[in-house]
Amino acid sequence: MSPSSASLPRPSGKTLLAFALFVIVSGGASVAIRFTYAEMPPFWSAGSRFVLGAAFFWSVVLLRRLPLPRGRALLGSVLFGVFSMGLSFLFIYWGLVETPASLYQTIVALVPLLTILLAAAQGLEPLRARGLLGAGLTVLGIVVAVGGAAADDLAPLRVIAIVLGAACFAEAGIVAKRFPRNDPFVTNAIAMPVGAAILLAASWINGERWVVPRQTSTWLAFGYIVVFVTIVAFLLYLYVLGRWTATGSSYSFVLIPLVTLVLASWLAGERITPQFLTGGTLVVLGVWLGALLPDRSRAA
Repeated sequence: MSPSSASLPRPSGKTLLAFALFVIVSGGASVAIRFTYAEMPPFWSAGSRFVLGAAFFWSVVLLRRLPLPRGRALLGSVLFGVFSMGLSFLFIYWGLVETPASLYQTIVALVPLLTILLAAAQGLEPLRARGLLGAGLTVLGIVVAVGGAAADDLAPLRVIAIVLGAACFAEAGIVAKRFPRNDPFVTNAIAMPVGAAILLAASWINGERWVVPRQTSTWLAFGYIVVFVTIVAFLLYLYVLGRWTATGSSYSFVLIPLVTLVLASWLAGERITPQFLTGGTLVVLGVWLGALLPDRSRAA
């Protein structure tokens, strides 16, 4: 994995198409998740989507008789499930209860920068001063965006939880690159039950009611999450990860807020203030400076 876009391999046309589709599909995820809260408690909503997703992927694995991984390949799939589906959505679903979808997606734009910081912490690449400067700028951007978010009862702990969820996303990308690669259907078939177990355990501990939705809007939102986000988006993300670097793949998290911003304003009626836009711009600028700006010295 490389710390700069200058040293990233050029992705193919198919990879870029999958990358673009992942951005578009994922842009509506946080808006749909907040719609499910009308009837479904957060951890139950998160865990049940991965149960249904796991059923789909295991059906494909069994019908196609795909070989199951062993050793490090199996461990990598399990850890991918822990970070990308279990811990990440544990934090995110709890944080989204009182956090606007547009603000959530702005915070998740930190993923490329967090990927570089975590890679440096794990000894995979050196940490540069530019990365620290970008991190400081993104933190400032989040503070400004939180101050301009259209939510009178915005809870700081919910925002911190979403930051932790973004860090788990970043670590999942590193895990996917450090361990032997499996077929995407096999990886998801193993990872999703792991994530579902973590989330359903949290639901049980919190005493949530495991209810079936009754409203059409809730079913539409939940169906979108299961089909397009849990199945399609995860396949697209693993496809891109398998053909590009973890840092390159994480660029999607910078672009997704643009889609979410439009959908949150249109469908959820979230008011986008100038202060929020200023904070979001600082976040994107910090990520660009710390993670995406080409490093001329390395290129030379």
